[in-house]
Amino acid sequence: MYQGETFLLTQCEYRKIAVAFCLLLPLFFLFAGCADEQFKATTDLEDFQKKYQEKEEQYNRGQRSVFSPPTVSSDTAGDYRLGPGDLIVVKVYETSELDAEVRVSSRGYVSLPLLNNVDVYDLSAAEAEEKIENLYKHNYLYDPHITIYIKEHVSKQITLVGAIEKPGTYDYVTRRRLLDVLAIANGLDETAGSIAYVSREDPSTKKRISYLVDLDELLKKGNMDQNMVVLGGDVIFVPESGQCFVDGAVRKPGTYPLETKMTITEAIALAGGLASYADDAGIKLIRYMGTGKKREIVSLSYSDLQGGIGDTLILQDQDIIFAESSSAGLLMSGTGFSLGFMGTGVNFKNPETSADHR
Repeated sequence: MYQGETFLLTQCEYRKIAVAFCLLLPLFFLFAGCADEQFKATTDLEDFQKKYQEKEEQYNRGQRSVFSPPTVSSDTAGDYRLGPGDLIVVKVYETSELDAEVRVSSRGYVSLPLLNNVDVYDLSAAEAEEKIENLYKHNYLYDPHITIYIKEHVSKQITLVGAIEKPGTYDYVTRRRLLDVLAIANGLDETAGSIAYVSREDPSTKKRISYLVDLDELLKKGNMDQNMVVLGGDVIFVPESGQCFVDGAVRKPGTYPLETKMTITEAIALAGGLASYADDAGIKLIRYMGTGKKREIVSLSYSDLQGGIGDTLILQDQDIIFAESSSAGLLMSGTGFSLGFMGTGVNFKNPETSADHR
């Protein structure tokens, strides 16, 4: 009898639970997709795409006009001007007794057989050859032929700055290409971006011009066309890579280096993909527009990413990707998310509720 009563009470409890579940189930589905939206879109996807596509086209046109490859080959020794410390080899074809290997003095002179001191300061190799030929022709030889080989380029130095393991100023001992110069400084550091700027003085105008080198093409694809010759006096600058931030309902929220032409789809993949509680219709791209300006926020869906739209949105430095959460996902997973990146100093708020964006 006692056992039977216990059995009957247990059945009643199960019935009560079942009734309560049936009553609450519609409410569960009613509120399932109604998690508070952290960021509201400020522009639609079509306008956002059009705006930045035009900007990128303008930028690319500008890059081609400003950063063009050198028009004069830098492989010729004529680009180098002799100075103190340079070591040159002088060969006289008419007689080997006049051959010499000499270093340019602090005042720009070289000591040659029969001629004693010859001023070669700031001359190219070709100009020095012509000068020495005329001196020998005037006093000693009928029709001399001289060649000069610059064995050590010491008078000029090269400077490496930016995201390089050992930035600094180095002696320009001999003609080198960009890869050789980077190797002297132990290569790039882990923060290096995908481009390098080589700044050089134009001999005709005495103004510095800059050439853009695509390091991804050079280092990852082996495109040796980008491995330009470095001359004495060049300054090589490698900027740090940008960064983007991925937060919200993703598996690995955090800060990620911004690779060349990284898309929003690639950034989400780096963050481990969307979490189980992500709102498939609430993926936000938040872009900083500059001091005193509102952030632009565009909303995408998971189907947009799957359809390839995410592959057309190229990220910019300091972009934020935020995946909104669905209530149903949070209830099912029992987890939440934290807003912000600990230790990075990056802070972002909804511009509609933040006083500094009004």
